[in-house]
Amino acid sequence: MESNVLVVVEGNKTESRFFKRIAEVFDQKFDVYCLGTNIYSLYKRMKDIDFNGNLKDVLAEIHPDQKDILSKKFAYTYLIFDCDAHHTKKDETRSIGEIVLHNIQKLGEMAEYFIDETDPTIGKLYINYPMMESYRDCDEFFENKYAEAGVSITDLPNYKKHVSTRKICRFHVDQYTKEQFVLLILQNIYKLNKIYNDSWDKLNYEEYRKCSDTSNILSMQKKFIKSTGLISVINTSLFMITDFYGNKDGFYDSLNL
Repeated sequence: MESNVLVVVEGNKTESRFFKRIAEVFDQKFDVYCLGTNIYSLYKRMKDIDFNGNLKDVLAEIHPDQKDILSKKFAYTYLIFDCDAHHTKKDETRSIGEIVLHNIQKLGEMAEYFIDETDPTIGKLYINYPMMESYRDCDEFFENKYAEAGVSITDLPNYKKHVSTRKICRFHVDQYTKEQFVLLILQNIYKLNKIYNDSWDKLNYEEYRKCSDTSNILSMQKKFIKSTGLISVINTSLFMITDFYGNKDGFYDSLNL
């Protein structure tokens, strides 16, 4: 099967395995490009060209060895990155609050630009909060406690350690079934509703489309950070599947517990 989907990810382990397995259980084929660094490196390169350039050209400059992947024609291009709100340079003197809000501003620029998965020169951006590992921040594949899951901005460096104690970490992602991925997708759709409407339930498709907009989620996270000092845990990369299929043949409506 020829791939018509390019997935640009941050890391070559967690993300690559995750999307390889998703492709298998949903009977798709994705080509995965690994940036090998965080979103702020890509931000700097895009900022240097005033966000006016072909994404593939930028990626090819970073990793010339991956030109074979980038030379293909894709119908859909998705970018999957961690929020990494605590990212900073050495010898930083600003407070963690200042650092986080400054990074949120940068992410806002990225979210406003990368909005079209059908344009191969741009693509669509998904940001995981606080990072990719949020998909397994639960003890079951659908957990009601996920509704309140959040992490203090001062505790962001310890998030991976926290997640490693969760029970579904006992399951290797290579073993996940389609049904388990559906549960994780639903859990994060419910969380989206919790973030917007303080309701733990499934959004209808039109509401989902509006609420899942990357810029809108980022705006809600910014408000949450300012009011509570917390980032609300949500894995938006799972929405790549719901956006890919949409509600064609009732796919979105069929996602149920």
